[in-house]
Amino acid sequence: MLIHNSEHLFSKIKETDSVETVKRMLSLEANDYWHYHYIFDEKSDHKIKKLGSQMVNNIIINTIIPILFSYGLHHNDEFYKEKPIKWLEEIAPEKNAITKGFENLGYTNKSAFDSQAFIELKNRYCNEKLCLKCAIGNSLLMKE
Repeated sequence: MLIHNSEHLFSKIKETDSVETVKRMLSLEANDYWHYHYIFDEKSDHKIKKLGSQMVNNIIINTIIPILFSYGLHHNDEFYKEKPIKWLEEIAPEKNAITKGFENLGYTNKSAFDSQAFIELKNRYCNEKLCLKCAIGNSLLMKE
C-alpha cells in the first residue's frame, strides 16, 4: 500500500523536515483484501491491518535513517547526515533486552539515539569481550 500510494517516496522523505510527517506517511491501512486474509486465498475474520507505532518507528530507525544518512555520505552533504541523527533523538527509545541491560546498569535510554548506541556498544564491545576498549566497560570494571 505504501508503494502503491507513494510516488517518489524517497524524495518526499528527503524533503520533509519532520519525523512526524514520515510517521504519517508510513501509517497506512492495507487494502480491503488483507482485512479478510492473513494468507492468500485463506479467508479469515475481518480485522483492519495497519502498521503499529512501534513497527513504524522500527522502519524509520532501521531503514529510512540509515538510507538517508548514507545519501548524505555519498553526496558529502552534512544536512542529510545531521537530519537522520536529529530524527533518532526525536523517536521514542527502543525497549529490548539490550537496552534494559544498560538501564539496569544505570544508563538512561531517552530516545532511539540512545537505544541504537546501546545496541552498537553491545554488539561491538560486549559481544567481542572488548571491555577494556569501552568507556562503559572500563567504568564497570573499576567499580569491582
